[in-house]
Amino acid sequence: MKFDLQEQALMKREKIHTNKHITDNRSINFLLHHISDNDLQGISDNEEFTNLISDHTDDYFVFFFLQEGSAKVRVDFKEIEFRNGTFFCTIPGQVHSIISLSNIKGWVLAIDAVFVKNEYKAIFNKLHFLSINPLLSQEESDELLQCILLINKKYSLKDKLLCQGILYDLASSYIGMIAEIYQKGFPAIKSNRLFEITSQFKTLLSANYQTMKRPNQYASEIKISPVYLNEAVKSTTGLSVRDCIQNEIILQAKRLLYYTDLTIKEISIKLGYDDWAYFTRLFTKSTNLTPSQFRKTYLK
Repeated sequence: MKFDLQEQALMKREKIHTNKHITDNRSINFLLHHISDNDLQGISDNEEFTNLISDHTDDYFVFFFLQEGSAKVRVDFKEIEFRNGTFFCTIPGQVHSIISLSNIKGWVLAIDAVFVKNEYKAIFNKLHFLSINPLLSQEESDELLQCILLINKKYSLKDKLLCQGILYDLASSYIGMIAEIYQKGFPAIKSNRLFEITSQFKTLLSANYQTMKRPNQYASEIKISPVYLNEAVKSTTGLSVRDCIQNEIILQAKRLLYYTDLTIKEISIKLGYDDWAYFTRLFTKSTNLTPSQFRKTYLK
């Protein structure tokens, strides 16, 4: 059975929703669901479900393991389709929604970012730059299923607090397996140092895109040369530092155009451009649409 959720999502566009709690089990900051078409039939009118299918952000990690069927999602204005034998994850702060689900069977794990190891976070954060949609081997799929079934067995106990430590360890193993599979799809690089530099740059960029627009500013903060920074970022992401900076600014501009009623001039100033005509040229060159055209196109 196919669930087309686009129409419901459009009705919720007026303001982006942020899920700030894992509501099912706040005491253990953990949520696990087995999902199928039968489950969706019973909850499609539920308000919390509507918040999940419409554009929203979470302040926790969500891992979706699709055993059967297909799903189409939108993550930061990019539509991605997944089919059986694969998975995807969203990281805190990403704007995403479910567009459609068809004949699905799988598992969803949501977990507080505090319980995701830093080395795994570093891998998931790289997905911000890379387009990787791993197709699982049968062995990988079987291992993930065995692990999630064991998590579910412990999770189903009435007194979850009794086995809290075991649950966290099992969930960490499951997340680690996913991180390992993602990492296999990353481009080959000379050293881990290049990944570390790119991660530092990504963190700085997320916090400073409004005020730091030049590659040398980021290189100075990391205390390396602009040439070395560019080499590290390009070998890891395939993009230059300048391209990454521009992509982040354009992404934030799209979010503001889509989710707020700010004028183009107000958005330009918010993004650090006093000259809104320059900002308009920059946006148009990157998207082939003026800011006004983008807003009209996506808000139809």
